[in-house]
Amino acid sequence: MLWTILAVLLVAFSVDGLDYDVDLGKLWETGSYQESRVDTITDSDGNSVRLITWNCNRSEFDLNCKDFSTQDEAQAKYNECAQEVAANNPGIDTKKFDIYGLDGNNNGIVCESLPKGA
Repeated sequence: MLWTILAVLLVAFSVDGLDYDVDLGKLWETGSYQESRVDTITDSDGNSVRLITWNCNRSEFDLNCKDFSTQDEAQAKYNECAQEVAANNPGIDTKKFDIYGLDGNNNGIVCESLPKGA
């Protein structure tokens, strides 16, 4: 029991030293800081929500349309992040979350000015 308490305290102090938040339940489940990252995101209604975002977080991966060669490439990343958010945050309406701000008109199609992929 004492070892468990010490381990939890060690994790808590380690997490406090990071420049991002971590979901301790997900950390316990996966053992990975990366997979348990939490990001605060504003949905299309203006509500701030804390989501487990893993590799779709804005603080580490700040993506813009100019970072993609084609609309299909940008759409694939958008869809990947929507699936990731849904998998890690049950009950969330992913249509309200545009993590990178790639869908300016909130129609589900991102970076519409880019050329379509081949």
